[in-house]
Amino acid sequence: MGTGLYVILYWGIGVLCAILFLGDELFPQKKTERDWKRSALIFVSFLLVLFNAYIYKNSTETMGRPLDYLSMFVFGLGNGVCETFIFIVCFKLGESMMARYTDKKPFLFLGGLLIFMAFSGFIHSAFWMNEFPPHLTSNPEKMVYKAFFMPLQFALAISWALIYFLYRDIWSIAFLHVIVDVSVIYSIHYSLFSRNVIVAGL
Repeated sequence: MGTGLYVILYWGIGVLCAILFLGDELFPQKKTERDWKRSALIFVSFLLVLFNAYIYKNSTETMGRPLDYLSMFVFGLGNGVCETFIFIVCFKLGESMMARYTDKKPFLFLGGLLIFMAFSGFIHSAFWMNEFPPHLTSNPEKMVYKAFFMPLQFALAISWALIYFLYRDIWSIAFLHVIVDVSVIYSIHYSLFSRNVIVAGL
């Protein structure tokens, strides 16, 4: 079983989550009104995404692997959308769990954020770190960039959770996630399709 197949199966779980749990939220019938606060929040998250791409590029190496443009497109779009579905379902789970005890919005948001971040931390440590080839830099001059990585991930998680919690906007988050994942492929030269390029923990 090729390592890329595990990724496809993971995306399939994302599609299943969307079908079972997101329903009308994916394609809302009511048009959203222009809201400068919403636009500002998305813009701030976009800036965080760009900063994250810069930090990630300077914290990683390609180890001589060629850039796979097809993987950059397929992974960026596929993972950006499908993993977003899973993230949103995790947030909704945490939100609904907290709703058993309170209807106060700050606590509902906190419940959703905690489950969302717990899953994100788990999937990146248990799956993606094994799926991706070696990519962390050992250049002493670039160690300073690594200090910014986790705070940025935390800020991104909060901004995406707020976009969904306040506006039930899935597609803006998916778009931002696509940019993140394209930057990942560009930075580490991961390939979905070449076993000669991928070093997988199988």
